[in-house]
Amino acid sequence: MTHIGSYIQILLLSAVFLIFISGDIGWALIYTAGAIIVISVVLLLLSKKHFSVKLSELSGTANVGEKVEFEVTLKKTGFCVLPYIEICVETGSSIRLRTSLVFRNSASVKGCFRVNHSGLNRIRLTNVVIRDFAGLLQLNVPFDEETQKGVLPKNVDYIGPEVFPSVLPDDSGDTEEGTSVLKGGLPGYEHREYAAGDPLRRIDYKLSAKKDKLMIRLDESTGYSATNLYIEKNALPACCDNAFALAGKLVMHGGTVKITHKDDSFTAATPETLIKMREWLAFREFAEDSETYPLPEDTNVIFSGNGEVTVRARY
Repeated sequence: MTHIGSYIQILLLSAVFLIFISGDIGWALIYTAGAIIVISVVLLLLSKKHFSVKLSELSGTANVGEKVEFEVTLKKTGFCVLPYIEICVETGSSIRLRTSLVFRNSASVKGCFRVNHSGLNRIRLTNVVIRDFAGLLQLNVPFDEETQKGVLPKNVDYIGPEVFPSVLPDDSGDTEEGTSVLKGGLPGYEHREYAAGDPLRRIDYKLSAKKDKLMIRLDESTGYSATNLYIEKNALPACCDNAFALAGKLVMHGGTVKITHKDDSFTAATPETLIKMREWLAFREFAEDSETYPLPEDTNVIFSGNGEVTVRARY
């Protein structure tokens, strides 16, 4: 808030001294108050274009609900004396950070916000409010700094129609090749016990005989076509969570899954690449988009809106 009211009171007091008590004291008060006002305003006007603001880049990923810390750095680029600086940041809610540039050439201030949905969470520095020493004048300096944080899909149960892994031979070349690399850098397989619905081609009969129960390979190169999931342009974060839940379910049943979102796609067929798919989804922006993206002809499942699922007939 500005302090104009306080200075009006000072001028009125000076007038009282000038008229009724002592002219010399009254004039001294008026000159002093006037000098303070002029110096304060001039310093602000000279300083307003001589500083820069930088919003630091965020690295890595976070989980939904976590607090993420960010940093804003201000630097003098010339003559600058700013005692009161308020930095305005938008993260879905408004955040106000305060600092000053008086006896230092730069200043850093930290803030934090809670990420509330999967996919990209954007942080935008919109403007900086500066005030003079006397608190009489307030200026709004616009800035447009933005950074973003990738947020991993939530671990949820898939909600939607039943979908089974594709068992058709692959002709597209989109599926993974080669086996995974286990600890120690040697190629190998990971296994789990057979469950109803698992493809018979993944059964490891030699290991099954040793363990006296059916065991299937989890990370074998399939050579079979992917089940294609498509996230629509109007998809909200719930689609990200639900699509990843279905992808995980299909991969754990021995399938290959390709998720397409807007103009990009990612394919996973092993637990290792499923982790990479989750990180890829963390940096996708899930919000309504006005651009037009063609629906791939081989799409099997469509995710749209706030998590709606549509299953198409297989080709």
